Amino acid sequence: MTDPGPLRVLVTVDDDGMGRLPDLVADLRAVGLSVDAVLEHVGVVTGSIDPAGVAGVRAVLGVEGIELERSDWGF
Repeated sequence: MTDPGPLRVLVTVDDDGMGRLPDLVADLRAVGLSVDAVLEHVGVVTGSIDPAGVAGVRAVLGVEGIELERSDWGF
């Protein structure tokens, strides 16, 4: 079986997380998220994570959700 490598993800931040965004981003990095961008105005953090680390991202205080980045837009 081949290792799929890191997953590209979009992390949605809840209202409480928005109030502590710098700390939340540090917490995401601490659980293994390689942060690419912090979209402060919309409450989204993009990055990549090993598949085994997804549960850790979900558990970070202030994370509303995590979605896989889509690559099938067809543009």
